[in-house]
Amino acid sequence: MTIKRPCKSIAAVALAIALLPISAQAAEWRIEPLLRIAADFDDNPNLTTRTDLEESVSGYIGEASAKFAYSSDRSNFFVLPKIRTRNYGSDSEFDSDDVFLLAEYLYNSAKTRFRLRADYSNEATRTAERSNVDLGETDPDFIPDNDSGFVALRGDREVITISPTYSYNFTNVSSVALRATYVDVGYEDVFMDLLTDYTDLRLSAAYRREMSPRNTGILALTARKFETDDGTETDGYGFLLGIERDLTETTRFRAVAGLEDTDLALGGSTQNWVADVSLARQLETTTLLAQYRRRITPSGSGALAVRDSVNLNFVRRLSDRVSAGIGARIYATNDVEDAIVTIDDRDYVQLKGQFTWSITEHFSFEADYRYTFLNRESLGESANSNEITLWLNWIPTPIVRSR
Repeated sequence: MTIKRPCKSIAAVALAIALLPISAQAAEWRIEPLLRIAADFDDNPNLTTRTDLEESVSGYIGEASAKFAYSSDRSNFFVLPKIRTRNYGSDSEFDSDDVFLLAEYLYNSAKTRFRLRADYSNEATRTAERSNVDLGETDPDFIPDNDSGFVALRGDREVITISPTYSYNFTNVSSVALRATYVDVGYEDVFMDLLTDYTDLRLSAAYRREMSPRNTGILALTARKFETDDGTETDGYGFLLGIERDLTETTRFRAVAGLEDTDLALGGSTQNWVADVSLARQLETTTLLAQYRRRITPSGSGALAVRDSVNLNFVRRLSDRVSAGIGARIYATNDVEDAIVTIDDRDYVQLKGQFTWSITEHFSFEADYRYTFLNRESLGESANSNEITLWLNWIPTPIVRSR
């Protein structure tokens, strides 16, 4: 396996190790390994718009991961490394070896809450630049939206995302939350360098005040700096105003809207309204996340864009051994500024269906189906694909240590 840009890989691993909590409290360590193998079929893996160039591929996917988790009275921590290999036989141009690392640290005290999330990936451009439904994601703030849709390009994409959040309770009804999200994206071996390395830093300061036991008002100020390797720098500033409501003990609704002012490359600035409306529900047998989001997003195209998106995750446990889920990623993306030639304007839809059967305590079967549609305005044509993946999962007994 060849890992591109090793310095960043080492930096991501070092960051995860640095997050390890040190505590004298009673604590528990837990290791959860997972091995998966799948048969994969896709009738248009490059989402080509020309039907005469469409080619079906079939092969296998192997995946290994282990979740190392720590918990104590006040803090929780986990790190989840994962490797994935794809092999499509004679269609070797679709083969890839991908690496992922996710780490998160939470700390709570009487008045403060600190959360640090670090996410690293080194993945083939064909899959990395395609927005994929992840039915396991239950936090609307961590649904990614920085893909370009250029899935036909060969190469690799490496991403590091670091997001610390700190909140402080002034009183029982008022608090402030500070958050930063830093994204560093690099590309290797991409045809004609059509995708551009970039960094994107977003900052926000939010004031929250409880207006009733179930309703909380939110006022947030935001700032961002977007920079590309070719020297482009874009600043933006904005505000959000909204409400968060606990509909029940298991269901939360949030709606915020505002305005963001973004610099233009040729001078001046433009204003766009932004919004985030989400509904999250967590029951013993059901998980639901529904979101509409409009915001200014980065991508490897080298410029910021306005994206309207709808995200849906729904998973239901039908019995002790069987569960099913459906999901959707739907968005429309447009350039922030009008241009004679545009590469960001596009419409995208992905629908996913999933069926999971726990055969035994340690083995499960999973069937995934994805339908993907992409319409790119610059080409004036659209493409779609159907992908079926059949997984066999081995879940060894977790290793638990207490102290």
